[in-house]
Amino acid sequence: MAVPLLIAVSLPGSGTSLLADVTRLLGYTSYGTMSGDPAAGAGQPGPGEVYSLLTAAYGPDRTALLLDPSHDRDSLEAAFQQAVSALWRVWWTRLGQPTTLASPVDPETESRLARLPDTTLHTLLPGRGCWYVTGLDLHNADADLLRTWHTRSQPPIVYHHRDIRDRIISHIRALSQPADRVGSLPDHLVYRDILATLPTLDAKITLALTDPGFPGIREARRGRWLLHHPAVCVITHEELAGPALGGTTEARERALARLLRATGRPVPPTVAGIPPPRTEGAVDDLAVGIGRELFTPDHERLLRHHHSALLHDRA
Repeated sequence: MAVPLLIAVSLPGSGTSLLADVTRLLGYTSYGTMSGDPAAGAGQPGPGEVYSLLTAAYGPDRTALLLDPSHDRDSLEAAFQQAVSALWRVWWTRLGQPTTLASPVDPETESRLARLPDTTLHTLLPGRGCWYVTGLDLHNADADLLRTWHTRSQPPIVYHHRDIRDRIISHIRALSQPADRVGSLPDHLVYRDILATLPTLDAKITLALTDPGFPGIREARRGRWLLHHPAVCVITHEELAGPALGGTTEARERALARLLRATGRPVPPTVAGIPPPRTEGAVDDLAVGIGRELFTPDHERLLRHHHSALLHDRA
């Protein structure tokens, strides 16, 4: 049976859209860093899912009042959205991601949901969901979430990464876009400003290689445990790319088979139904090997000096 919830750790610049396309086709709504992807879609909650979340957030008495047919429907929708927002913040905090202290979410609702055990929290997201994060640090993620995962291997964790050269080039390009397309992650906004002061791509690559705070570097180092844990499904961008982006059909099918096994789906018929990756307007950014073409010998020396361990990270 297909699992209702996934956690996808996809390092910045790893071509996360390729993985998100696959999880969307498998029926998972994208949350977290991919929640703003217009292709990700949004699942519609069923009546039972609405009731479970409302009861957890407001208690049975207020939930009964909200669901009473004679009650104002606008109040029901507002209460449900408030509960979803509170649940989103609770999950984001448990995953060790940056949150703001100032929030329009009712603190009492958020506090009530935050006190729930992980086994209950997993059941409250409407439909099937996939949490996308750029890193999963053992020192920042919630201890109860990690203990529950250690005991039950649920929800499944997918670790998605890419050759460090390609990741750096792809992320430099992403951070060089107009501000409204960079997103809202604080470190991305800060490094967008820094990159804007550098005159050449060579200088930007040098910064990424020598600054330990550059987005994706710290996450890769702190997340190396994901490569080694037997319960983590590891997938590389090079595997998902397929022939059109410089990979192979065989590698893509093997990676999809691992993902399907992790999600509890039958492998042979499902793999055949997943189309090749979308490449419209994104071939340069998603192509395998873009970093090797743009890194100079000096960059390669810096890479070996600062990040030799990350050069060998493969599935």
